[in-house]
Amino acid sequence: MNDSIASTGPEDQALPKLARLQAPDAPADWSWVGPESLASLNTAVPLAEANQVPTLLTRPGVEVWGVYVAGRLQAMYICSDHAQHHVTRIAYASAPQAPGLWLLQHTFMQLTETLLSAGAQKLSVHLFAGAIRRIWPLFRLNKRFFLEGRLRQEWQPALQRNEDVFIVSAVDGEGMRPESGTLWLNSHARSSGQRFFSSWANSQTSALLPETNSRGSTLVDTAEYQLRTLAAKDVNETLVRLLNSPQLVGSMNLPRFAFSVPSARALLASFDRNFNQFIGIFKRTNSELIGFYTVLVNEPARQAHLALGIHSGEVAASRVMVDTITPLTDSYFERFPIQKITGNVLVTNRRMLLSLTHNYTFLLEAVLRQECLGDQGRLDVVVFSTFRDLALRPKLGRFAPVRGTE
Repeated sequence: MNDSIASTGPEDQALPKLARLQAPDAPADWSWVGPESLASLNTAVPLAEANQVPTLLTRPGVEVWGVYVAGRLQAMYICSDHAQHHVTRIAYASAPQAPGLWLLQHTFMQLTETLLSAGAQKLSVHLFAGAIRRIWPLFRLNKRFFLEGRLRQEWQPALQRNEDVFIVSAVDGEGMRPESGTLWLNSHARSSGQRFFSSWANSQTSALLPETNSRGSTLVDTAEYQLRTLAAKDVNETLVRLLNSPQLVGSMNLPRFAFSVPSARALLASFDRNFNQFIGIFKRTNSELIGFYTVLVNEPARQAHLALGIHSGEVAASRVMVDTITPLTDSYFERFPIQKITGNVLVTNRRMLLSLTHNYTFLLEAVLRQECLGDQGRLDVVVFSTFRDLALRPKLGRFAPVRGTE
């Protein structure tokens, strides 16, 4: 969400009206959606160009709401619902000559209440750091939204630059509402004076890891482990038992599914062994498979997403992650034109979270409240990221950089 418009509208201007945009009413001209607005809309749903907006009107899980003044479309919201976890992402864009913040002030909370009343369980907005102070007046009397975290160096294809992004969310239910007029992280942050606009100290950029376009399968050797991309032919009973482990399924919040050798082979066949890889972790002493990584590369976003599963019977599971995750991620930075790799960890996965206290590669960026749906209800998710730029990585044993003062 961004706003480059004056913060108030004319005193005599009619109040804006919010209406769900239907396919027959979609305007033909979308040239008013410039790069900044397109980047904002891309935080909810990927769009290569603005004239793709009409195709969203019939897409399941996506709603487009128009903001009208005197019958003219002045701005719009795109709301995209995650089908599995029912988290709705909201993005906003206004016409160049429209009073964008004034329109937000009169329609945003109305849209929020409409979505929550219709059954949305969580709403999230991604706010560009460059625009956050201009949008701040919208949250002066905030009674719904709370700050969950700050994502560093998110590549914006529409802008051809990196932007830090704040995640601001609302959850259905009285217990999750912040105090009126606040966007504090939590009571501890409030007492320590770490407020919404506190910024991390910017380290000088250090030497970057080399960047190539070699891509391809993964083969990484460490002193104790070998990581290599697996194909369908590599499936055996050991991997099937690992995939069916209740502890693994619970820690990764995977669907309950009884794998067999044929179904596991079908699973691995769905990975292309290039941009989407299933990577086995083997002990070098006896070639035993003890876990796996999955890595999905999104080159347009210059980012990758990583997940890790380790056999529950592995005593040194935390050590396995510490010893393998940095060589693996560095190999991706060397082989793919990406700048950032992110992993999400359930708060119930304590083994993984405790391991990350000793990590010197991944940085804590956000704690997403009630972000996904599990067997026992909604679960919190912790977001960790690592970067090509070594200066953005944490010091050993630190979760986050030192915060600067205002």
